[in-house]
Amino acid sequence: MLCKFVGRCLRGGSFIPREQTLIEDPETAKYVSNLFLSINDQMDESIRAVENRVSTEEYKVYKRGIGYVMYEVFAKILEPLYKQHPSLKPPDWES
Repeated sequence: MLCKFVGRCLRGGSFIPREQTLIEDPETAKYVSNLFLSINDQMDESIRAVENRVSTEEYKVYKRGIGYVMYEVFAKILEPLYKQHPSLKPPDWES
């Protein structure tokens, strides 16, 4: 299922430019922000869950993969969103 969504998102061949508006509507932006912050927490939790259940090498690969996904979400979705809607930016957010 995820591959279908990713395929649709990437079909244009490029990501959202940083200067382009991501989401105009403040309520939708708030929903997306909360959703992705929750997903981030779940991905972080998955790293802790995997750590003691797989080999050290598997853990490193998994953690690196999750880290990549987290970076992409923050750089491509949340940073532009918070640039457009600064009031949604969490107080502990590092720029």
